[in-house]
Amino acid sequence: MTDESIREPQVLRYRDLERRTWGDETTGRLCDWFYADDATMNLNIVGMPPNGSAISSPEHPTVFGADELFYVLEGRMVQSNPVTGEVFVVNPGEAIFFRKDTWHYQWNHSNVQLRMLEFFQPAPKAGTGGAYARAQPPLDGPPKQGQDELLGNWPMARDTPRERTTWMIREADILWRMEGTTRGREILVGILASTEHLTGGKMSFLGGQRSDVYSHGADKVIFVESGNLHVELTGTKKWVELDAWDGVRIPAGTPHSFYNMSHEPATCLFSVAGEYRPGCVA
Repeated sequence: MTDESIREPQVLRYRDLERRTWGDETTGRLCDWFYADDATMNLNIVGMPPNGSAISSPEHPTVFGADELFYVLEGRMVQSNPVTGEVFVVNPGEAIFFRKDTWHYQWNHSNVQLRMLEFFQPAPKAGTGGAYARAQPPLDGPPKQGQDELLGNWPMARDTPRERTTWMIREADILWRMEGTTRGREILVGILASTEHLTGGKMSFLGGQRSDVYSHGADKVIFVESGNLHVELTGTKKWVELDAWDGVRIPAGTPHSFYNMSHEPATCLFSVAGEYRPGCVA
């Protein structure tokens, strides 16, 4: 994707996405669908077969220089930190978040293809991806696949303060917001993770609902999880219609608003490559 191509909003049809593979026989082989992949922005779906994995190899160490958020669309993902032994189980509609330099292994613990929306900022092509990972020290000793120090003291130790490298994000862990200043256009927005590099969240639309106008200080990618959603480019008389798993990339500073023209509910996820400004105006 060139700089010229991102000056205008770009519709991203699922059927037309760039597809690539990742990994080797040691890590496990994955397939990726890319909604954005340049030095400014990265958002993609990761696919993993039943009983598949994404672990580490000398060519593909799984430790990167970025904030990462994985939102499970299908399947059941198990993730571990091989340094600390933390293990997490992530089901559809749930997410997991970790920051720079966090080792992570992943498995598909289901009998269907695991597909996850991966938020990765700063983007790999900014120098945070594979080359960064290969330059890091290797794991010291065998990977830890559980927290053995808690055996014999569970669940009593469940509420004991412990160092955390990774955060599960279930519905109760989402930072909820009602965004909009016009009566009837208040949109339920859930922030999954927000840092100086990345804000990832989801928006829920009732039938016939529309939003106020958004405008962010950084590039944004919209991914429709379910339903049918229209995105208007405010002031231009242009709009795009998105079905499930379609997307649109919106350059920084571009005013836009959302319309659910259907009587059915709709949900979308979004990634903003930097500071999140709600941008709702009357």
